[in-house]
Amino acid sequence: MRQLMVILILLGSFGSAWGEDSGLDIYFVRHAQTVANVTGDHSKENSRTFSAEGKRQLTHLTEQLKLLRFDAILVSPTERTLNTVLPYLKETEHKAILFPEFAECCWQMPRDLSDPGELVQAKPIQLDEQQQGYFVFRDDENAMHRYANDNYEDGIAQVRHGVALLKKEYFGSGKTILIVAHYHSGQVLLAELLGTTRDKIPGLQNARLAHLRQDKDGNVTLLCINNEEVKH
Repeated sequence: MRQLMVILILLGSFGSAWGEDSGLDIYFVRHAQTVANVTGDHSKENSRTFSAEGKRQLTHLTEQLKLLRFDAILVSPTERTLNTVLPYLKETEHKAILFPEFAECCWQMPRDLSDPGELVQAKPIQLDEQQQGYFVFRDDENAMHRYANDNYEDGIAQVRHGVALLKKEYFGSGKTILIVAHYHSGQVLLAELLGTTRDKIPGLQNARLAHLRQDKDGNVTLLCINNEEVKH
């Protein structure tokens, strides 16, 4: 029954956007649960390996996403985010756009929120054999590299840069997009889109959807988070 109610919420909030020529629908999902999420040991191997629960989440999330329709899919270039959306891409023959701006960041304590931070490129993004063909780079050269996340302020700058790109490309388009990212960067992303502060955004649960809608006047509203309808 709970799964049916969630599906009805998602389809109900999505359906009224079909055919509109302005505004935007944004779905956000945090990656499936990893061993690192369970153990607190954030080694490279644990961070990219799904737990038993994470594997179950992948199956359920893929079925949820297949009920929706996306004009574009934007994904953080980490193993856990790529492999969270990969089953959906394989089943639907869609492709996702790599968005290094939405990679995990901002887990550090902020030093100075008035500090604008800076964008510092790090190593190039690499795709393994299974991922190739399902993920594409943006046209600009910056999209081919990860960003360094040495401090909180640089992470904020990273996400804000991604939000600016998102707004330029999609705001007012009448389209529906999916973003696959992380806990911390996801909170910052949603706060930036909603014009609020990060502390107003609930903790983002693994493999659960949030839904935001931009109306024809440009205002963005949160309709659903963690598969739960938001009461206004």
